[in-house]
Amino acid sequence: SFDEPHPHTGSVQPYKPGDPGIKLDSAAEKILSSNQPYQTQIKTGNSGRGLVVQDVQAPMPLVWKRILDYDHYADMVPRTLASSNYDVMNNKDGSQEIYTRMKVGISLISLEFFIKHSYYPQKNSLTWTLDYMKKSDFDDIVGFWYIIEHPSKPNWTRVYYSVSISMFSWVPKIAMDFMSSKAL
Repeated sequence: SFDEPHPHTGSVQPYKPGDPGIKLDSAAEKILSSNQPYQTQIKTGNSGRGLVVQDVQAPMPLVWKRILDYDHYADMVPRTLASSNYDVMNNKDGSQEIYTRMKVGISLISLEFFIKHSYYPQKNSLTWTLDYMKKSDFDDIVGFWYIIEHPSKPNWTRVYYSVSISMFSWVPKIAMDFMSSKAL
């Protein structure tokens, strides 16, 4: 609901902006050099989150342009039915807060949610949480993008992406399985 608050203000620990501190070993570099995404876990204490690293044949400004194009995610991201910004705030430090209404779906179910993106160009990163001022169909979602110039390929970008999703118990198992397997 656009007019009701979410039942809580966060149950999943949000990501911090900036370098996630993932060191890629020779096995990871081999996977990336074959134009495949590398997947790993970020471990924090007793918990972990999935992380994907991918090399993209495009310069950083173009990659950021696509990531930040929320009004067109339905055209770019499978199973995204709708996506549009409802507020954008520019901060004095050069960062931005971008509020986006999204809807994803499979078969006969669709889920609507409201995201607060925090874009930090000076840190090459973007983090997000739910916009807890709006009631979403997900219990909680947090994530991040971190991009850098490719270390050895000119005009390529290395992209780091992670997301953590918590679902309400009323969400059908098929939707939970889909979100769990396709989130990254």
